[in-house]
Amino acid sequence: MAETNDQAGSRRAQLNASTWVFLMLGVLTFGEYLVGAIAPPWGQALLLVAAFKAFFVIVYYMNVGRLFSDDEAH
Repeated sequence: MAETNDQAGSRRAQLNASTWVFLMLGVLTFGEYLVGAIAPPWGQALLLVAAFKAFFVIVYYMNVGRLFSDDEAH
């Protein structure tokens, strides 16, 4: 079954968003490492950043939003 242009564009947009989230998570992880190595008392800020990263992992990589959608496409 061939994909329509709309489906291909949607897949491309999802891949693009996932790539940007991957890069953002990498930058934030590196920043967390630097802050943890240089300023250990900033633990609360690191927990906040970790929660922010967890949100994006859940939304973009675990596809939790698809659990609540009405689409039946597989």
